[in-house]
Amino acid sequence: MDWLSSLIVQESAGQAVVVLCLVAALGLALGRIRLAKISVGVAGVLFSGLIFGHFHIRIDHNVMDFVREAGLILFVYTIGLQLGPSFMASLRRQGLSLNLLAAFIVLSGLAVVVALHFLLGLPMAAGVGIYTGAVTNTPALGAAQEALRSFPNSPAGLAGMPGLAYAMAYPFGVVGIIASILGIRAILGIRLAREEKEISEAEQNRRPPIRAANLVI
Repeated sequence: MDWLSSLIVQESAGQAVVVLCLVAALGLALGRIRLAKISVGVAGVLFSGLIFGHFHIRIDHNVMDFVREAGLILFVYTIGLQLGPSFMASLRRQGLSLNLLAAFIVLSGLAVVVALHFLLGLPMAAGVGIYTGAVTNTPALGAAQEALRSFPNSPAGLAGMPGLAYAMAYPFGVVGIIASILGIRAILGIRLAREEKEISEAEQNRRPPIRAANLVI
């Protein structure tokens, strides 16, 4: 019967790959839809996942765990590739202000979750999911789920609670970020074309253009 078990596992993994590809394709298509010149980008994958989940389309838990870990690794790796060349330069120029701003955002969100926990009796596992979803921080969600799984004698289903709360808060986090950016642009009168021009001029002044010369010897 080993061959039958192996066949079932392979079939389940194949179905999971098909479902994941369909979710990703539909999510990327949704992310390209623009409403008033605004699109949700890669966040559309989450919305497509919610649609598939609504119709009870499930995949194997083992495949899910593998894809979640692999996706998290790839996400962090690509962020490092993208930001690595300019990280040290940005840290030297605006390191203190950027780190203080990031710490303020993280701590203020944490304070709101703790307040909800004590005032409304919100379970801390759900609070973690709401927090990570509100700030659209997927790696933090993965770390929280792994921490909950490692707790001894943890109740069944406790590790899944952050994921559910994350899925509920994430769409509002995306909409909130977009609304905040639009509000800041309107209040401060920011024009993207002008900002891009100023950044380009600053980069040219900081990095003189390369000059080419032909030498005949």
